[in-house]
This record gives sequence, structure tokens and C-alpha cells, in this order.
Amino acid sequence: MPRYSILITVIIALVVTLSTVSFTVWEFYKLNRQQYLSNIFTKNELIHQIYKDAVERKLSEEIFKSNLALYRLESINDALQKTQVLSKGEKVQKEIFEDINAYINKNKRSFLISDILQESFIEMIVYEEQVYFHLKTSVEDFLLKASDLDPYKMGNLLYAYMTIVWIILFSFFYILRSFYPLRQLRDNIKKFAEGDMQVSFDLKGKDEISEVANEFNKAAKKINTLIESRNLFLRNIMHELKTPITKGRFSVEMLEDTKYKTRLLNVFIRMEGLINEMALVEQIAAGFNQANREDYRAVDVLSEALDLGFFEEDNYSLDISSDLMLHVDYKLFATAIKNMIDNAIKYSDDKKVIITAREGKLLFENYGKGLDEPLAHYLEPFTKSHKAVHSFGLGLYIVHSILESHGYELKYEYLNGWNRFWFEISKSPSK
Repeated sequence: MPRYSILITVIIALVVTLSTVSFTVWEFYKLNRQQYLSNIFTKNELIHQIYKDAVERKLSEEIFKSNLALYRLESINDALQKTQVLSKGEKVQKEIFEDINAYINKNKRSFLISDILQESFIEMIVYEEQVYFHLKTSVEDFLLKASDLDPYKMGNLLYAYMTIVWIILFSFFYILRSFYPLRQLRDNIKKFAEGDMQVSFDLKGKDEISEVANEFNKAAKKINTLIESRNLFLRNIMHELKTPITKGRFSVEMLEDTKYKTRLLNVFIRMEGLINEMALVEQIAAGFNQANREDYRAVDVLSEALDLGFFEEDNYSLDISSDLMLHVDYKLFATAIKNMIDNAIKYSDDKKVIITAREGKLLFENYGKGLDEPLAHYLEPFTKSHKAVHSFGLGLYIVHSILESHGYELKYEYLNGWNRFWFEISKSPSK
């Protein structure tokens, strides 16, 4: 999953929501505007029909005005008011309303529609928040106020649209803000996985993310308690085992040189070696702090490995550049190299190993029989070849675990009687 996939999803949802709301409001505006104009044009035609009926039937002016009043059309008789409405109204042709954009852009105090009907002439005027119709004939004129019509205002719709947009933006901002504890939890989990056992997952709040974080915090504390108890147990058991082994070995050294002394001494040595390897396996299984990694020269790490194994110079040959650098845990990586040298010497026909470094590989070569099983078989703990009488089957498992913790790989091939093991170090892990 991409790193910012949740953020991208929220942004896409925000864009889709705003687009949908904008489209809906726009369609509502067009429909509402059409209905408003339809009402105005209907009222215009209604006045024309009432006037036409009054002329054809020769109705009096009072009856004519009464018929208009039935449709909430009030006759304005005040001369001053009539003059103001007629003088300040701007006459606009009806065709302007057929163009939506022109109608939207028309932002004036009043507007006027004219329609010539044979012997009569009707003007529609919007003035000071009121809609008027001016009916003129060759002999008379009337100014009619439409009480049931209000000027079309886009401001209310725009205000409602902006309110909805702000509500949506605030809601999405709140959603994004609610994801911050999740990001904090992710970072803490990453630190915990990297070995920082003291990191706290405690979050204040009563939402689901805080509840998950707090439960994770409880689990982390239990894990820390179990690890501490386990380490204490292992330290105690190691101490209790090493003490009698050391005493037994010291006692055997005091005996006369016989084959029984040699056998007993080998038993104690093997037991001590097993305890040391088990302690190393425990350290690897529990993980180690990456802060212990530093840059070291490969020749220095190799020198430490040779010192750990007490190898004779006749048993190995080196071809490593002094410029080759490794970003490793010094002690653990030296142990991995020591195990590789020990295995190469132990299972070679001539008891020698050639150690070289080239093309991003730290190579160990010995002449002898190849592996009986695939390499993966020997990377499991307590697996060994049938001829490995004095082995616990932990050597390659320890090597593999140390390399894996560093981001390196162990490879193997058998070619023309030569066993070739190498550490794949061409891509050094990030520091």
C-alpha cells in the first residue's frame, strides 16, 4: 500500500463530494431560474388576457382592476410613485432571458421586459424589491404591482452553497485530523519493531484509534514483562550451568593424562560451547538494536573473527581490500565470519579456506565434497550433515540469522570440486 494512500483517498473523496454538490446546486439554480422566469412570463400573458377580455367585453375600469386583484395585481394610482418606478426602471428586451449567461451577469437594481400586443404595450419592471407591470394603450396606461412575485436573488443560493462547502471542508479537515493518532501509532509500532521496547503507545481520547493504541500499549507492556522474565531466567540458567561446567573442567584438568581425561574434557568443552551458542542464538532471536551498527573496515571485522576462532595461518588465505567497508554490528558479524571459516576448514579435504571480497561478495571457498542437501536445509537450527560428528547444527543457522538481521544474504554453489559460500553485500542496508 502506498505511504499516503489514506490521504489520497480522502482527497479524492473530497473532490468528488465538492463536484457533486456543485453540480447539484448548479442544476437546482437553472431549474429554479426557469421556474421564476416562467412565472413572470405567465403573469405577463395573464395581464394581456385580462386586458384583452376587458376591451372586447367593454368592461369598466373598476371591473378590470378587480379582475387584476384576483391575481394579486395591485394598481398604483400615486403619480409620484408611478413616476419613480417608470423613470428608474431599465428597459431590457425579453430575449435577454433566453441566454442564461446573460441573465446571470445581469446585476442591476431593476430590469424591464417589453411585449407588444397589437394595440397594447406591457412593460415588466423590477424596482426596489418589487415587480411591476406597466400596461399602456393608445388612450390609457396602468402600473400594476405584482404582490406575489419577488425579484430573483442569487445571493441566497450562493450563501447556501458556500455554507455547504465550508461544512464539507471542515468535516474532511476533522477526518484528516482524526488520522493523526493513527500515524503516531504507526511510528511507535515501527520503533517497537526496531527494538525500542520502552516506546509508549498510550493515547488520550475515547475514539476507536485511541482504544486500539491503548490496548496495544497494554500488550507491549506484557511483552516487555515476558521478555524481562525470559532474560532473567536465561541468565540464571546459564549461570547455574556454567558454574558446574567450569568446576568440572577445572577438576578434569587436575587429573593425569589418560584417554578418559581427554573424553571428559571434550564433553565439558562441548557443553560450554553449546551454552555459548545457545546464548548467541537467544540474542539473535530476541533481535538486536540497530544502533549498534557502525561502519567498519572489512579487514578489521575479519581479524576479529580470526581471533575468535584461534585459527592457524596455515589454514586460511586472505584477499580483501583494506578500503572495503561494512555497516554492521561488530561482534555479531565477526561471529558469522568465524562460523563460516570454522565450517570451511572443518569440512575441507585440505583443511584450508580461501577468503576473498569482490563484486559485492564476501567469499569463502574450500575444496571438498558438496552439501548433501540444499542450503536451505542447513539454515534451520540443529540440522547438520551425517559426517558432522562434533557439531551442534547451529553454525549456518546463526550465520543466516545474523546476515538476515543486517539485510544481507547467504548464497552457495558447488563448482568443480569447490564449495563456494558468500555473503551478498552488494546492497548495503540503510543506516
